[in-house]
Amino acid sequence: MTTNIQIMAKQKDLIELSYLSEAVSDFSFLGLMRLLDSARTFNKNNGITGILLYDNQQFGQIIEGERASVMKAWRRIQDDKRHHRIELLEIREITERSYPNWLLRFYGGETLTRDYPPLIEMVGGMDQFSLDLMNKMRSHQS
Repeated sequence: MTTNIQIMAKQKDLIELSYLSEAVSDFSFLGLMRLLDSARTFNKNNGITGILLYDNQQFGQIIEGERASVMKAWRRIQDDKRHHRIELLEIREITERSYPNWLLRFYGGETLTRDYPPLIEMVGGMDQFSLDLMNKMRSHQS
């Protein structure tokens, strides 16, 4: 019985946070790879999963995990000087992760994989959540 209560409490503590932001300057290939490496390491160490989208100097991200970890990541994101115009879209409680097998997934780099095949595991097709976020990003571009 205790196990079920612990599982229920843990599930109730899961949240999903989504936001948009704008890069301060256009990212080079190396800059994007450094960002991804840093984010993947942080996410792995903090039990966070999600997706990162980058397109035309616009970022969109959905992060999910336990509330305390997601809020820690959110503070880190807000303090990151590589982007500005950070707009919180939503924080919501979830019962399960939409991206349970991903530490971080990068969309918008399909052309990079032609020149750098090892990146293929970081780049993938759009699911509906990702497509919705990308559409929000594009509607905010000026």
